[in-house]
Amino acid sequence: MTTSQLPPATALPLDSASDLSRALATGELTSVAIVTACLARIREHNPFLHAFSEVFEGEALAAAEAADRMMRAGYRLGPLHGIPVAVKDLMDIAGKVTTNGSPLFAKRIAQRNARMVDLLQAAGAIIVGKTHMVQFALGAWGTNEHMGTPRNPWDHATHRTPGGSSSGSAVAVAAGLVPLAIGSDTGGSVRVPAAFCGITGFKATAGRIDSTGVVALSTTLDSIGVFARAAKDAALLYAVLAEDRSLPSQAPTAPGSQAFAGLRLARLGRSDLVGVEQDVLAAYEAAMQVFVQGGAQVTVIAMPRPLDTFAQTTSAIMLTEAAVEHGELAADAAAAMDTSVRPRIAAGSRLMAVDYVRAMRQREEWKREFSALLSRSDALVTPTTMTTAVPIASADHGTPPVRYTRILNLLDMCGVSVPAGFDGGGLPIGVQIAAATGHDAQLIALAEAFQRYTDFHRRTPELRAP
Repeated sequence: MTTSQLPPATALPLDSASDLSRALATGELTSVAIVTACLARIREHNPFLHAFSEVFEGEALAAAEAADRMMRAGYRLGPLHGIPVAVKDLMDIAGKVTTNGSPLFAKRIAQRNARMVDLLQAAGAIIVGKTHMVQFALGAWGTNEHMGTPRNPWDHATHRTPGGSSSGSAVAVAAGLVPLAIGSDTGGSVRVPAAFCGITGFKATAGRIDSTGVVALSTTLDSIGVFARAAKDAALLYAVLAEDRSLPSQAPTAPGSQAFAGLRLARLGRSDLVGVEQDVLAAYEAAMQVFVQGGAQVTVIAMPRPLDTFAQTTSAIMLTEAAVEHGELAADAAAAMDTSVRPRIAAGSRLMAVDYVRAMRQREEWKREFSALLSRSDALVTPTTMTTAVPIASADHGTPPVRYTRILNLLDMCGVSVPAGFDGGGLPIGVQIAAATGHDAQLIALAEAFQRYTDFHRRTPELRAP
């Protein structure tokens, strides 16, 4: 296909980074054509979806032209060469503002790139803009009172929760504005929005991706994550950010009747699923059947304590460390802070050192306990959230949707949310697959294998003209 034969910019599919990468490698598409399509879709739909906080149109097109020149000269830097990527607005890009989701930092211009930005540019990726987020990354529903809440693209009539705190990144990928985006995850901030928006969201093991140049919320619990429609695309982005050359060798074999033979999975029993919406529960059970029919050995495990009991220990760590970062702002009554954010950081400022030390010790004890509990399993499968996306007005900030996600940060595990169905209203449902620390590549491969048997990740929301 020649450049003159390319489809109109807004009609060019942007769902699959892998497909775009192949088209670039064969010369069927150019990076300029892809980035032009991306920017056109952002211009058309971002005023309604509110996914991007800033778009780098001129820089992105210039970078795309440079990427095309390199490929015409025979130099291709890898599978992300010429592919658009969006980044969450807590990651520094030299010369650009890093708001961290707050107007309080509207003039804070980064002096240098985050390590991830350097890696993306070295891989030839095109950074097209920064995405909206929850203020200070502290909130799982995805709301932001001062900078605006992105809209979940699966419901145009009702403003529903996009999930947070990486709300804009998830919405941008779900709506097909970009094929790939980066987020951060302290208790579910990648996996929850992935579930609510019907895409794949992978949270790496903490420290597996260098977070230099990323504004911290909790130095203990923070981790970096990636969004894509499919796990195979998330793997491309993760491999670059983690500088992981082993990932392709982890790819599963072509699916057969017993593709999961030898796989040992742990699942939750009835007591740990109390309160889960019926449609979400049905999707979870159907996902488990996919694994069983593929030959996996599934064992029901009983959590040693109710999952909600992890909240206090997680909060003691997260909020104390958040108070170190933002406590002075929370104490300033004149500072523009969200009503769901200020009291939580203020609470962290009131915690005593003994509370923090006790929580850190409890964390180490529970990590050992869960390591023993899951020692005979390759992965743990849970619902990602208890419900599908709720209307913004119904979001209860006192009970964030992180029952099944925050334990992975607390226990230093990696996790991925994959699309697993839809509720009666057409809203997407996610299932979480979790693995022990450092098993990131194997986990992404497992998610990719699951998606070879399901097609939920291929379904896209209908976008309407503003």
